[in-house]
Amino acid sequence: MDSERIMAFVQEHRELLSMAAGAAIAAGAALDWDWLCGPAGAPRSHRYGRGARRAIFFLGGVVLMVVSVWSLALAG
Repeated sequence: MDSERIMAFVQEHRELLSMAAGAAIAAGAALDWDWLCGPAGAPRSHRYGRGARRAIFFLGGVVLMVVSVWSLALAG
């Protein structure tokens, strides 16, 4: 696939892709996935505990899903 076809697909299905991303982020926070909730790699990540990071990621995923559904409802 070339980049133009990929961009056309993403633009056509952006609501569904962002809903899937939000679901993956919310699921990762709920299931305590290390790659999402772990503090590795960021020196400032020790400001919040693991539970706070999980809550922030979960709420961000839920907001992303709600905005995606809202965008689908307005488009349809």
